[in-house]
Amino acid sequence: MSKSGGASSAARVYPAGRAVLLYAFAGPELAGRRFSIEGRRVQAIRCGRLALLVGFADRETYAGDQLERRRGDANWLRTEARIHELAVERASAHAPVVPARLLSVYGSSEALEQAIRAASVRWSRLLVRLAGKKEYVLHAFFGPHPAPAVESYLLRVSARAARSSRVPVPKAPPPIASAVQALWKACAANAGAVRALQRPTTRGALGSVAYLLDEGGEETLRATLADAAAAGSALGITYYLEGPRLPFTFS
Repeated sequence: MSKSGGASSAARVYPAGRAVLLYAFAGPELAGRRFSIEGRRVQAIRCGRLALLVGFADRETYAGDQLERRRGDANWLRTEARIHELAVERASAHAPVVPARLLSVYGSSEALEQAIRAASVRWSRLLVRLAGKKEYVLHAFFGPHPAPAVESYLLRVSARAARSSRVPVPKAPPPIASAVQALWKACAANAGAVRALQRPTTRGALGSVAYLLDEGGEETLRATLADAAAAGSALGITYYLEGPRLPFTFS
């Protein structure tokens, strides 16, 4: 057994001629687990101090040009996101899990092995940092508004994540913008990390912010929100707190 990048790179058995979809990296106790998600087989393979949650698929379907074309197919993308989320959620019942980016595709087992050698140390550190943490998203709207649609969280929320940790400035009259921004900042005070989300085009949407919380942090977050809800409603502001979720946005 040889070692590279802090993780063993012992030979792994991959189906010949298949592309590899990486769904998550996890604690080593996940290795050997197998799942069936909407007919797709997903399994966890050992990678030194980690386990990688992967699926195998037709190489042509996920080839570079073909993959880029399919990204524009809303139904196909929605299915991929749903399977990704379900796979990670199922795996999280057995080990600490950090989701990979949607459509993390490697055209061959050799390409995946190369990625393992390059990223295993970073993945291990990220797993330590995010293990046990959950994310919550605070959405703000002007006027009555239903809860966000039941759609893929990866597409509806995480795909809108910005790199900035600064809370956005809502496009609204000053009293409303100030109230919403003050609440976002108050909630950030108890979060381990914050990510602003790009503002959706939904009518009345003021913006959304994702928070990474330690276990037990939800109570403080909800208390902070409750204190602001009455004042916000007087201005016509509606808040909606979504979570807990696995740290899709922060991984």
